[in-house]
Amino acid sequence: MSNFSDFFPAPGGGGGGGTPKFQEFTISGTFTPTQALIDAGGYIDIFIVGGGGRKTSAAGKIGAAGGETTIKRMYLTSTNSITITIGAGGNANDVSGGNSQFLGSSAGGQDITAKGGRADGAQYDAYGAGYTGSTTYGGSGNGLFGYGQPSGDGRSGVDTAKANSGQAGFYYNAADGYCLIKWQE
Repeated sequence: MSNFSDFFPAPGGGGGGGTPKFQEFTISGTFTPTQALIDAGGYIDIFIVGGGGRKTSAAGKIGAAGGETTIKRMYLTSTNSITITIGAGGNANDVSGGNSQFLGSSAGGQDITAKGGRADGAQYDAYGAGYTGSTTYGGSGNGLFGYGQPSGDGRSGVDTAKANSGQAGFYYNAADGYCLIKWQE
């Protein structure tokens, strides 16, 4: 009878797998790929969210849109630093959220932009972007994993924006964006 570990050895034990790593960004900064990441193939997963919009006018009872949420897989080819920009959430009357960006081309990958949610509730992207589809009852749509949710108008949507979730606000500040990078070494 064989042992499970004969077929799937532990990371660093002579084959298979690697050590999972991640880095979160709640403020703008830089991500520097390690040489171990590049040596392991340079494969990364990115989850990035734009800042949510803030709506304060009750005209039409339309809530604001949450930030766009995007998941992307790519390969990096160098250890050059990558700039990460986290979009600000709307913090004043009828202010749209800022775009979040991952500028991966500096390390041989791709540039990604997650758009900020609009204060007028317009939908940016059906995939994961929170938006308002109703002109009567405020927020609709779910965002993605609780990120990028639209605001409500007191009858639907999110009541209080969770920090760094890209959630929109209605009569309160919207949440800033977010970026999560995962890889193995």
